[in-house]
Amino acid sequence: MNTTTSRRKQSAPVAVVVNTLTTIQIDWLIAQQEGVAVIFDGAHVRYALSDENALGAVYSPSTDPAHGHPLLEREKIQFRHIDCEGHSHHGLWLAQDCRFRATGRSVEWREYGCSYPELDFGYLSGPTMMIAGLRFIIAKALAGKTKNPKVQVPGFLCKVKAA
Repeated sequence: MNTTTSRRKQSAPVAVVVNTLTTIQIDWLIAQQEGVAVIFDGAHVRYALSDENALGAVYSPSTDPAHGHPLLEREKIQFRHIDCEGHSHHGLWLAQDCRFRATGRSVEWREYGCSYPELDFGYLSGPTMMIAGLRFIIAKALAGKTKNPKVQVPGFLCKVKAA
């Protein structure tokens, strides 16, 4: 199924840096990747129903563990919380792919082993594990390996204030 905007005119896509994606944008992009039919009601991403006058339940993998955790497990995302005053990522979660070849040496967090080059996407951050992990999944699927990944987001999702 495809995502829809429910009686809302399609707006031009906007390039957004993945590390700045809001929860609404994450929920929309994950729904697209997962093939979940959703609508945007102006405040939430919701399951699309056949009755256009009815509102489906909120779809929010960025904040609902029932939706988000299975995706993080399936994609084998590993996390690290930075709790170090003065660190540029203090208070944030870092997410990266944990599919590494074991080498028996552990120099830095990212170097638990020799990574598979095709899976080596670095890490992405967020205020929660789910936001960091889902940003990583989005970047991996839509942006590939870049220093500062950007993805296309429908313009109407860029005008929404974060919840």
